[in-house]
Amino acid sequence: MNIVYLLLLLGVVIIDILLFTEIAQLLRAPSDTSVAMGVGFFVLLAVVNYFFIRFLLSKIKNR
Repeated sequence: MNIVYLLLLLGVVIIDILLFTEIAQLLRAPSDTSVAMGVGFFVLLAVVNYFFIRFLLSKIKNR
């Protein structure tokens, strides 16, 4: 069962890399709205990752 959680953790890392490249494109845009959206998405990504990775690590340690 631990292998499932480890694969999910690997999937999260790959998705994070892809999402971060999209967020970086928003941050480099000349529009103020795009930059604000990029900052908002970055904060949202950080919060979601914190709780999801914490959940996965707790499941890995409990098994």
